[in-house]
Amino acid sequence: MPKVRVELFIAYPPTSLCEKLMKMAKGVVEEFGENVELQIYQRGIPYNVEPTRGFQRVRKTVKIPAILVDGDLLAERGVPSEDELRAAISKKLGEKSNYFLKR
Repeated sequence: MPKVRVELFIAYPPTSLCEKLMKMAKGVVEEFGENVELQIYQRGIPYNVEPTRGFQRVRKTVKIPAILVDGDLLAERGVPSEDELRAAISKKLGEKSNYFLKR
């Protein structure tokens, strides 16, 4: 099954809100195992992997902390609920599964 990428854009050094977002996201992403990968980008620090196109589009205007799921902005300047993140990931996994099943 194809992976879904969750991207966090946080301050450097991380604020307490950034820390809260990272902790929540890591916990939810772990629930999905190998199907989801988490990338954390810090403002002003070079990226260790190529960000999604969605992240590249919003990175200069988005308020931090921000979280994107497969390039779609889920939240900025705050922390979404665990259920909101689970739902967004599940939706993306479903879309990818349906795409590959139809091929």
